[in-house]
Amino acid sequence: MKAIVFDLDGTLIDTMQGYAEKAAALIAETYGVDCAWARRRYMETSGLPFVKQLEILFPGHAANCAVAQQFEDWKATFLPAHSSLRGEVAGFLQRLRERGIAVVVSSNNLARYVREITAGWPVDVALGFDADQGLHKGEPHFRWIEARLSINRREMVFVGDSPNDARIAHEAKVRFIAVLTGPFGRSEFVAQNPECSVVENLLELESSLLKAACI
Repeated sequence: MKAIVFDLDGTLIDTMQGYAEKAAALIAETYGVDCAWARRRYMETSGLPFVKQLEILFPGHAANCAVAQQFEDWKATFLPAHSSLRGEVAGFLQRLRERGIAVVVSSNNLARYVREITAGWPVDVALGFDADQGLHKGEPHFRWIEARLSINRREMVFVGDSPNDARIAHEAKVRFIAVLTGPFGRSEFVAQNPECSVVENLLELESSLLKAACI
């Protein structure tokens, strides 16, 4: 193993509940649906850029782009107070780097937010959603890592907290490890990626990797 690629929201930082509450409120107000339904559907489609989530929920709706922009503007005020790494997580990432393993963040948050959030973190590369460069979580990010870090995807592991992360890894033929920090259970990850591994948290992940002599 030469690189571990981490999803950001819900995997490294505890932002998903705040996102879900705000997204549900925007969806319920704009589209006239039940707030509980909106929150559930937001979580079920998490792992995608919000505008793509809206297109899944309300295909072709004229309000989708404007609602997505509202959500992204709100993040600018929300993230600074909710983006600190927990000490044990920072320690884990630092220990990976000390062992010569590249630590990469791969997120569908806007690239500028990802750069701001991860400034000062013990990570080697932080990648976000950048429409101009065609970058987003999944195949484009994996290709970027291969080209820029000279690391074959067979030497990577992707760690995430949503079934969409599991699907992305499966399609890209990258080993995937699910972290059960959100509302999803083991069966939902396995349904998207039958070969994935599942851990309860990042400390269990570190222990599992050590036992397997992967790090």
